[in-house]
Amino acid sequence: MKNLKYFLMALPLAFLWSCSAEDGTEPGTASNPVVTMYSYAPEATSDMNADNDLIVRFATNNAVTELYYLIEAADAANDYIDKNGSDAYMQKVVEEGIKLDVTGAANIDENILDQHGAIIITGVACNGSNRSMAQVSFTGLDWNKICSGQFSANNIINGAKICDLEVCTTDKNLYRIKDAFKDGYSLKFSKMGLKGTDDTGMAFYPVRIPEAQTGIEVNLNDGSKSPLWVKDVAYWQQNAGLATSQNYWSLIWEDNLCEFNLAWMTNKGCIAFGSASDGEGNTSYFIPDGVDL
Repeated sequence: MKNLKYFLMALPLAFLWSCSAEDGTEPGTASNPVVTMYSYAPEATSDMNADNDLIVRFATNNAVTELYYLIEAADAANDYIDKNGSDAYMQKVVEEGIKLDVTGAANIDENILDQHGAIIITGVACNGSNRSMAQVSFTGLDWNKICSGQFSANNIINGAKICDLEVCTTDKNLYRIKDAFKDGYSLKFSKMGLKGTDDTGMAFYPVRIPEAQTGIEVNLNDGSKSPLWVKDVAYWQQNAGLATSQNYWSLIWEDNLCEFNLAWMTNKGCIAFGSASDGEGNTSYFIPDGVDL
């Protein structure tokens, strides 16, 4: 483990909120057709990929007799509306979009899959010539490779896995270790806007690691089986201060070496976690090719 010399505060933290599947359950009533749209990420345990998939809820009132939706690149949708107006765009959605089976008040969830870049999903509710429109936005993530290396979880997963470190094309502070655990199960993390320097003068950056499924199933002491997932210790303890504690933080260095103090979670709770005080036994690493730990 690298020795840390000093730590500098740089930028404030940002927090994000998202809608949940419970939103949009009260569409209401009215004389004109109305659709309200909500979007939320798929469950971590589902087969959907939160980087490029989402779920859209269409909540209609009792005046709706037909419902359509269209997915377009955000620039294209906005440009069309700017040039032709909302009424013309609603006509386009009706003519080119997907028709959903709905009559009256309802909540319909649609899985929107494999989206890349910034998109707008537009819903149009109809009753004869009366129409109304609603929209939600989404940005599907793409990634650029930074380097290859090995991910090792020491006491948790046997052996090191060869994989790539990648950065998001639309967010320079968002990274992932592609297929860190198994194919299709990556470890995603974000720089916090903080910077420090180790005893060699190399910069390092604390990161946050939200919940990530590993695709691995483990046997528990009571004889049951459980999926295994991870999150950083700060998320596990619901204590943001631990994300900047030298005992529990996770870091990426300027040379792309990464150190992760993860909480390994099961249905019965945490079975192991990394910390500076455990002799590095539960600390995980991504070691780029040609870089020494």
